[in-house]
Amino acid sequence: MTVIIDLDKCGHISNCPGQGLCIQLCDQKALIEEDNDVKVIDENCNDCDLCLMNCPNQAISKS
Repeated sequence: MTVIIDLDKCGHISNCPGQGLCIQLCDQKALIEEDNDVKVIDENCNDCDLCLMNCPNQAISKS
Protein backbone atom coordinates (compact mmCIF):
# COMPACT_ATOMS: atom_id res chain seq x y z
CA MET A 1 0.00 0.00 0.00
CA THR A 2 1.01 3.58 -0.52
CA VAL A 3 1.42 6.01 2.36
CA ILE A 4 -0.30 9.33 1.71
CA ILE A 5 0.53 12.52 3.59
CA ASP A 6 -2.24 15.14 3.68
CA LEU A 7 -0.04 18.25 3.70
CA ASP A 8 -2.97 20.47 4.74
CA LYS A 9 -3.47 18.42 7.91
CA CYS A 10 0.25 17.86 8.44
CA GLY A 11 1.01 21.55 8.72
CA HIS A 12 4.71 21.11 7.89
CA ILE A 13 7.24 19.66 10.29
CA SER A 14 7.93 23.01 11.96
CA ASN A 15 4.25 23.25 12.99
CA CYS A 16 3.79 19.57 13.92
CA PRO A 17 3.10 18.96 17.62
CA GLY A 18 5.17 15.77 17.26
CA GLN A 19 8.00 17.66 15.52
CA GLY A 20 8.23 15.09 12.73
CA LEU A 21 7.46 12.07 14.91
CA CYS A 22 6.53 10.02 11.85
CA ILE A 23 10.02 10.49 10.43
CA GLN A 24 11.65 9.65 13.75
CA LEU A 25 9.63 6.43 14.10
CA CYS A 26 10.31 5.13 10.60
CA ASP A 27 13.25 2.71 10.82
CA GLN A 28 12.88 1.94 7.11
CA LYS A 29 13.56 5.56 6.06
CA ALA A 30 10.30 5.56 4.11
CA LEU A 31 9.51 9.04 5.46
CA ILE A 32 12.06 11.80 5.13
CA GLU A 33 12.13 15.56 5.60
CA GLU A 34 12.34 17.63 2.44
CA ASP A 35 11.86 21.41 2.52
CA ASN A 36 10.09 21.24 5.91
CA ASP A 37 7.55 18.71 4.58
CA VAL A 38 7.31 14.94 4.90
CA LYS A 39 8.21 13.05 1.75
CA VAL A 40 7.30 9.39 1.21
CA ILE A 41 9.79 6.90 -0.27
CA ASP A 42 7.31 4.15 -1.21
CA GLU A 43 9.88 1.46 -1.98
CA ASN A 44 11.24 1.68 1.59
CA CYS A 45 7.86 1.24 3.31
CA ASN A 46 7.20 -2.15 4.90
CA ASP A 47 3.58 -1.37 5.89
CA CYS A 48 4.27 -1.34 9.63
CA ASP A 49 1.73 1.51 10.15
CA LEU A 50 3.74 3.18 12.94
CA CYS A 51 3.52 6.53 11.17
CA LEU A 52 -0.21 6.18 10.62
CA MET A 53 -0.90 5.23 14.26
CA ASN A 54 1.29 7.95 15.76
CA CYS A 55 0.64 11.05 13.65
CA PRO A 56 -0.67 13.71 16.06
CA ASN A 57 -2.46 15.47 13.18
CA GLN A 58 -4.01 12.33 11.65
CA ALA A 59 -2.46 13.42 8.37
CA ILE A 60 -1.27 9.99 7.26
CA SER A 61 -3.37 7.42 5.46
CA LYS A 62 -2.87 4.55 3.03
CA SER A 63 -4.38 3.76 -0.32
